[in-house]
Amino acid sequence: MSTESKTTQLITKLIRETSNGNVEWTVKDAPRALNYETEQSVPLYLQTEYKGRKLGVYDLRTKYFTDEDEYHWIEGVGFCIVDDKGRVVWEANESSLALGDLFKTAREQASGVDDILDDLLEM
Repeated sequence: MSTESKTTQLITKLIRETSNGNVEWTVKDAPRALNYETEQSVPLYLQTEYKGRKLGVYDLRTKYFTDEDEYHWIEGVGFCIVDDKGRVVWEANESSLALGDLFKTAREQASGVDDILDDLLEM
């Protein structure tokens, strides 16, 4: 089985486990390798520990150059595995619906927005 196929299976499993409350995501500072000395920015990074491994999902903004000095930002989502020293040892930035769904689910859970909305709606 290819790495891409296994990644998709893992992402799908993480969506299910997050939705069921078995995986908790927290907002963290992005690992240095994702922001520094690159043509990209990671404004929101979420991390969890799953089966003893640190996994991250993040909002990824990348400069897309149309000319030498002209560019615009392209937005996507990334997924990574981080070692105990905070280094990115593997990452996937290929766009997929599953990865977008994982980011949305993890962001919603980490933000506590459901509880905030419930609190605001109480009479």
